[in-house]
Amino acid sequence: MKYRFLIYISYSYSIPIGNPLEDEIYSRGHEVQWFADEAEGKEKLASKQNALSTIKDVVAYKPHIVLAATNMVPDFISGLKVQVFHGFLAQKRPSKKHIFSEFRIRGFFDLYCTQGPSTTNIFEQLEAKHKHFKVIETGWSKVDALFPLTPASENKKKGIPTIMIASTFTERLSLAYNEAVFQKIKRLTKTGLYSFKMVLHPKIPIEIVAKWKGLQNENFTFYDTTHLIPLFKQSDVLFADTTSAIQEFLLQKKPVVAFNHTFPHNYLIHTHQAEEIENTINQGLKPPLELIKNIETFISQLHPYFDGKSSQRIVDSCIYYVHADKSDLKLKPRNLIRKFKIRNRLEHLTLVTDREPYTLNPIEDFDTDASTRAKITAIIPTGNEIHNIEEVIASVSFADEVLVVDSFSNDGTFEKSQALATRVIRRDYQYSASQKNWAIPQAKHDWVLLVDADERVTPALRDEILAILENPPTDDTVAYWMGRNNHFMGEPVKHSGWRNDGVIRLFKRDHVKYQDKNVHAEIIADGAVGKLKNKLYHNTYITLDKYLEKMNRYAWWQAKDYDKKTGRLTPYHFFIKPFWGFFKHYIIQGGYRDGVVGLTIGYIQGYTVFMRYAKLWLLRKNRH
Repeated sequence: MKYRFLIYISYSYSIPIGNPLEDEIYSRGHEVQWFADEAEGKEKLASKQNALSTIKDVVAYKPHIVLAATNMVPDFISGLKVQVFHGFLAQKRPSKKHIFSEFRIRGFFDLYCTQGPSTTNIFEQLEAKHKHFKVIETGWSKVDALFPLTPASENKKKGIPTIMIASTFTERLSLAYNEAVFQKIKRLTKTGLYSFKMVLHPKIPIEIVAKWKGLQNENFTFYDTTHLIPLFKQSDVLFADTTSAIQEFLLQKKPVVAFNHTFPHNYLIHTHQAEEIENTINQGLKPPLELIKNIETFISQLHPYFDGKSSQRIVDSCIYYVHADKSDLKLKPRNLIRKFKIRNRLEHLTLVTDREPYTLNPIEDFDTDASTRAKITAIIPTGNEIHNIEEVIASVSFADEVLVVDSFSNDGTFEKSQALATRVIRRDYQYSASQKNWAIPQAKHDWVLLVDADERVTPALRDEILAILENPPTDDTVAYWMGRNNHFMGEPVKHSGWRNDGVIRLFKRDHVKYQDKNVHAEIIADGAVGKLKNKLYHNTYITLDKYLEKMNRYAWWQAKDYDKKTGRLTPYHFFIKPFWGFFKHYIIQGGYRDGVVGLTIGYIQGYTVFMRYAKLWLLRKNRH
């Protein structure tokens, strides 16, 4: 399956986080676009051909996976929302309570790809508390380019050590605002003893940036960039304040001199006076063994990955989790105020939202030896299902044969099926039971899994089916019921008469047959029927027009079935029965608990009952 990824950022300092992810995504043949929700980020992305310019473009793109290197992401865009972080935890303050406030859960993400044990441990506690997201430790994509580590800079080999200067943007914490520090660095640039390379945070005012740029000489270079890793590799010591660049630099096991840091971390060289800067830099150039050991201990918890493959792990985790069964997760919080603020800031007012984690059909191969289990054919009946065919075939890719039975589609379904399925056969469509009864004997294997195009086999259901094939029943069981998690126009339906929806879809080929009915035919089995624990994902009726079209078609078929058992038509059929259809679905079966979706289903159920008898009346008048 070809996935659509979106890299979502706010500021330009997140671009180096997304670049290695972009490379990894492209290397696998998937699609990726960028979007920035702040002007500074948009400006820096302008040179990228795959950058979306408006939030409407993002919505229309319909990503499968959103990789967010920012604090929040719009809930109204599609896709699995993945937090990949825009920096390491800076650990600027000593309060333990503050550590948890740094890990603020805003309720927008389905998956957190954590950087190392120090973040994973806390996020796993938050996962257990909130229960609406998953945590997978992957490492951080931004530092992939840091590896393999460079033992020494070229300048150091020549006897001229390179000192990198970096600063945060908060004025009370930033060394960039400190006049004494500025004057001290200015004097040191004239000694010729050091080569300075400086970067400043994009949020620092332009007048402060201009001031430091004014120091430019043969020993001082200012870099207007957020791509820091090349500078890290060239530098021997980092002089900084509380910026999160400290943690990135330390991964090289090189010393950091911290100016006015608010917490006395033992893996840093500390100074609080501008006059001490030169001495502490020299200390960093010949660091004590104890300092190096402290650095190693710190980074073992911060980011214990030195293979440069964090982007690979992130993409692997996203593809795995976008298909994973998430039925154990709670709904994400309503977040009405935050959602309004996002819509207001992006100038995109919409009522569309989804509190459920985004899930696609499974495609991973089941880890089993196919030669030791019973083989199975997956049958997929189709008729103009181009919007469904790729995903439904992928969801049954574990089957030994994928057989598509197409009723002469004219929208590309047939051609796409030929490219993806094991075998494609065609037959004119009469009605569902007739089509399926014709298709079942065409299966190559004894076991059959029949899946409609708007259904998906979840990973948990797949595993349960394959477990049965590993150890087929020894009694007279020839088929299995399975439930369906129903969705209506993309919204979950938990009541409205659909809650206990079940179908027989796994069976032995030669032991079943559908009832000869035009509508709602069930399978008749010549043996026992078991029941599976896991359910099909069923996303029926993507649009209201499609639903009404199908209900009208069903009404004609039901009219033919009911003609045999319905006597004279009376007002009872046209008034009482339609009202009862609505009342049963909306009130008795709890449709009101499904909101607008439940109300819509109730109305259409009543309408379908009316149309059934209206069309039966027309049928008997030979006006059909």
